[in-house]
Amino acid sequence: PEDWLIAFMVGGAVAVLQIILASMLSRGRPLNRLLLGVNAYLAVGGLSALTSQLWILQMLDHLRESGLFLCILAVGVLTTLVSKAGFVGQVESHAQARTKCYSLALLGLATVATIPSFLIRGQLIFSAVIPLTLLTITNRRLVSRIQRS
Repeated sequence: PEDWLIAFMVGGAVAVLQIILASMLSRGRPLNRLLLGVNAYLAVGGLSALTSQLWILQMLDHLRESGLFLCILAVGVLTTLVSKAGFVGQVESHAQARTKCYSLALLGLATVATIPSFLIRGQLIFSAVIPLTLLTITNRRLVSRIQRS
């Protein structure tokens, strides 16, 4: 098998294990939504490689880092709509409105962060590393603001 197939299989297996372990150790706290998006991307790739779904693998190969951000956006939309912790991943009963507002803001920023992944595909520093780092820093600051309120 090609190296990238093996990489997706290993990455997918590690992603699933990480989600399981994080769920077991979270003590009821919400899992990091950005990390869930990254792990979803790896799990989709791993499952596709394992089941020989070449069309999905070809799509991921074509999307490159954009696929990663699309998975983060999917997690963001889903958690903003159906989770009390929202996309920011913070449950504070006295700050539900703030959590929803910050989740929408983080979702907007994630949408903006996705743009470079399409425009300068393959330039990992500018299309993935910097936008993902900014999302992570922003998420931490928003969680901190919710906790202080």
